[in-house]
Amino acid sequence: MRILLLGFTAILMAGPAYGDAPRDALGAMVKCAEIPDPTERLKCFDAAIPGAKNALAIPEKPPEKVAAPEKPPEKSLLDWFGFNRPPTPVTRPEDFGKPPPEPAPGEAITEIKATVLEYARTRRGKLLFVLDNGQVWRQLDGDSTEVRDPPPDTVWKVTIETGVFGSYNLIIEGRNSIIKVSRIK
Repeated sequence: MRILLLGFTAILMAGPAYGDAPRDALGAMVKCAEIPDPTERLKCFDAAIPGAKNALAIPEKPPEKVAAPEKPPEKSLLDWFGFNRPPTPVTRPEDFGKPPPEPAPGEAITEIKATVLEYARTRRGKLLFVLDNGQVWRQLDGDSTEVRDPPPDTVWKVTIETGVFGSYNLIIEGRNSIIKVSRIK
């Protein structure tokens, strides 16, 4: 019991040691203002003024700045579901389909037009397109679009554009279907 009483007394005595000096001086002046007798009130103010002067003379320590831990980059809704952010636009046809560098404003492209020089089929029946600009594109295995071979001496003109979630769509001129492709070269 004595230890508990001693601990409680120590806590109560330590409390005023951490008091706010300006607040204590202001509290003393408020108490003085409540005294109705003018002479007693003046005596109280005279006694409180030295404490107020000391409180105003003590420079307050600025609050210590604690270094905030670095926040990880904000995740978008797409990141939470395992999708990547859409790729940044590219500026040259040679870079279309590759991870692009940051383009200058106004130079971004979202599609290319080319002529198919050669095409071939994979073992699974998917198409490979070799374009006149040197790029090689392959139909995705998950794409179920069936493409019939063109008649002999027919040139395919294609447009490759960016799709949803960083994919690419190949459209053959004169046909209504979209072929999902990825760039190989």
